[in-house]
Amino acid sequence: MTRIIRVQREPIELDAIVGELSRPDCGAVLSFLGLVRDHAGGREVESIDYSCYEEMAAKELDRVVARCQERHGVAHAAVVHRIGLLAVGEASLGLVVASPHRREAFACGLDIIDEMKKTVPIWKREFGPDGASWVDPGQPGT
Repeated sequence: MTRIIRVQREPIELDAIVGELSRPDCGAVLSFLGLVRDHAGGREVESIDYSCYEEMAAKELDRVVARCQERHGVAHAAVVHRIGLLAVGEASLGLVVASPHRREAFACGLDIIDEMKKTVPIWKREFGPDGASWVDPGQPGT
């Protein structure tokens, strides 16, 4: 079983993560890249500052990924989340799931993202022309 969890300030290298998880027994390798978009909740967004207590966030990410791997029977998964100030278009989240079949990979990937949004203590503050505001992680579209 492979589980890669990283909370980092450096840019996400999705191809490298795919390379780490690709296996001859896995016919499905799902990769997802979450990007900072230029709008949210009807507001223009110029950048987002992601912050957390890194050790705590990494531990909770690990728990979330382990639960989802077990739930979907997926042996290989990775989540990399950036912290710090990111501009529109920069990647804030990289996710890779490798499994023998696509259904499990897609289900596990979606489950990981949904669960991490609910439980992982990573906060985001959006900056735009009208100022800054903290984002409620339960808000639709976050």
